[in-house]
Amino acid sequence: MFYLTRIEEAVRVDPFRLRSPPKQAILDTLREKYSGVFDKELGYVVTVLDAVEIDDEGYLIPGDGGVKVRVVADLLSFIPYPGDIAEGVVDEITESGASIRVGPMTGILHISQVFDSDYAVYDQKRNAIIGKNTQKVLQVNDSLKVRITNISTRNETRETRLMLTCRQPGLGKSEWNKPQEQPVAQKK
Repeated sequence: MFYLTRIEEAVRVDPFRLRSPPKQAILDTLREKYSGVFDKELGYVVTVLDAVEIDDEGYLIPGDGGVKVRVVADLLSFIPYPGDIAEGVVDEITESGASIRVGPMTGILHISQVFDSDYAVYDQKRNAIIGKNTQKVLQVNDSLKVRITNISTRNETRETRLMLTCRQPGLGKSEWNKPQEQPVAQKK
């Protein structure tokens, strides 16, 4: 799910950044543009690692004061796909479900998607989601296995959310998937 991606583009460096060494000014500009942004091709860009190639000569932008320079840079990206199974940690529990941290992104686990074969109930006192019949419990900081069902992008690319489910065998908290011991019937 994490990828090293190489991009090439002409980067506009603001005049106020020209006080820094050129490579640092370019890296700062790229990090501001890409870090924390979800792009359909690049995925969620965690950070810009390095500018591996910088043209020796840039060009001025008339009437602007900025400089454009061709750069080849390496990005660290997290690329989730619908259908992927991932490990996550519960950040928040609400009456509508849970907010799950999956890698560097946040996912939404709707309350109807928490348990495979049980009805989920929000317990405000415990700040937990509890299975009505099984009494399974989901709380903040619990680790669980989820399936990504969809990727929801809003107008702003920094507000991308993963839609998640645990309603399949093998998903959820690890203790939910351990075989239950059956009581041994006693002979009379």
